[in-house]
Amino acid sequence: MIAEPAPGFTLKDLDGNAVSLKDLKGKVVVLDFWSTWCVPCKKSFPAMQLAVSAYKNDPSVRFLFIHTWETTKTPLEDVKKYIETSGFKFQVLMDLKDGLGHNTAVEAYGVNAIPAKFVIDGQGNIVFKLTGFTGTDAAALKEISERISLAKNHK
Repeated sequence: MIAEPAPGFTLKDLDGNAVSLKDLKGKVVVLDFWSTWCVPCKKSFPAMQLAVSAYKNDPSVRFLFIHTWETTKTPLEDVKKYIETSGFKFQVLMDLKDGLGHNTAVEAYGVNAIPAKFVIDGQGNIVFKLTGFTGTDAAALKEISERISLAKNHK
């Protein structure tokens, strides 16, 4: 378990609504950085859907799936199509390249490989970092659930 301040961000969801990390203070937030071309990212999604479903009635936990590092010319359309056809019920935020070609959110978190997951406690501190995906959906659900529980009780 670590405790380092989570970098702030404001990103747009698939409908163009701005979502800011600072507005989620007091909640445990799970960030999942991913891209449509990332095979391990997509392999982790069934487990992450199980986690999202497990916490859907818990107002103290939020999941944000941050799409980043896209290489296509139509990332928003591509992500919408992927999420819709796959049937995932995720809140997806778009970390699109800025005018200088940077994906600012993923860079702020120091990510160098995806999928990269961060669990942030209610005080706005990163308490866990997870990279990659191996194993079963059940094991991944257990792992993320344990980390959410620890983050809820982190002081």
